[in-house]
Amino acid sequence: MKRCKLFYLIGLLFFLAAALNFVTGGDHATAVVWRCLGATFLLLGCSQQKK
Repeated sequence: MKRCKLFYLIGLLFFLAAALNFVTGGDHATAVVWRCLGATFLLLGCSQQKK
């Protein structure tokens, strides 16, 4: 599997975890951190795809 696809997959999983954390009423600060990590991995995937 290519590196960019792995970054995209990890980013989407982080976003899913953040959404579940928001919906279940968990700690919102943790959900924001997970969302930021998801965005970071999506950007890494985009940068790896251009190489």
